[in-house]
Amino acid sequence: MNRSLYPLLFAPIYKDYLWGGTSIPSRYHRAPQPGLCAESWELCDHADGMSIVSNGPLEGTSLHDLLQSLGTDLVGTASPADRLAPHSPQGDVGFPLLVKIIDAAQKLSVQVHPDDTSAPRVEGEAKSEMWYLLDGTPDARYYAGLVSGTTRATFDAALEAGTVQDLLASHAATPGSLSYIRGGCVHAIGEGCLILEVQQNSNTTYRVYDWGRVGADGQPRELHVAKAHQVIDWELDPAGATPSAPIVNGPNCEQDLLTTPYFRFGRLTLAAPHPVTNDGRSFHMLFVAKGTLTVSCEGGTETLGPGTTCLLPAAVDAYTLTPDGPCEVLRVSVV
Repeated sequence: MNRSLYPLLFAPIYKDYLWGGTSIPSRYHRAPQPGLCAESWELCDHADGMSIVSNGPLEGTSLHDLLQSLGTDLVGTASPADRLAPHSPQGDVGFPLLVKIIDAAQKLSVQVHPDDTSAPRVEGEAKSEMWYLLDGTPDARYYAGLVSGTTRATFDAALEAGTVQDLLASHAATPGSLSYIRGGCVHAIGEGCLILEVQQNSNTTYRVYDWGRVGADGQPRELHVAKAHQVIDWELDPAGATPSAPIVNGPNCEQDLLTTPYFRFGRLTLAAPHPVTNDGRSFHMLFVAKGTLTVSCEGGTETLGPGTTCLLPAAVDAYTLTPDGPCEVLRVSVV
């Protein structure tokens, strides 16, 4: 155990995409931001966004530099080299995941990402992702996969006619629900959704339909239909989550909600102090969905309010979560 390591907090990185809302800073009591806050990148080590530690002795250090200096003390022994993708001119490895909050005031484009197999063909980054619905308007929906029988020919005809929405599998966006969007799956987030997204460390997106809107310059946004054709899996049946049986310990409940080749995602519902041990195989990333809690370990203590993301390095082999009233915590690790 590296006894000097402690719960790490990071400065959020906001993205002002035109479909975004304005509620993330106010909802989570953060500093006001000008304009739209479509996404808040909470934990990222990428050319398009770099997390910087905002607390403690390591304040000001980038997540990338932490990984280079700490190695398995940060990420654990279960992250294979091929999941630590290079994201720097030096070719050194990057953090395996990217975690963000998405506030969709409008529909996102209909899009697709490459998977591990197709990414090299299009010189892109593989991206499978998971959505956890933090909140949504009563009529909010999301779109994951295509209706049965859709082929490339019928899909292209719908794109030409502007009716592609008729081919999207539509789902009610119920708070607390979860969807796993594998690379190759056509998808879109509908308006009114507030989502925590956990994904491979990637920012490759191929947009195939944008609901007829235009960008800030008054022109339609670029589409990437040719590349999308190379990565769409026409036979893909989007996988639903299969939660494990909940582990109940007095007033606390712990449950794994999703395990993928890239990450494990779980939910803790807490009303009393909850000790956690870690075998060093993975970091633990926490996101406080509801309530306030204190996380403490030998290296330090932090109080986490709603909407706070915290990284417990893999070398922190024991920590305690102490809620201030009922609390819901989402936890991410690698498999």
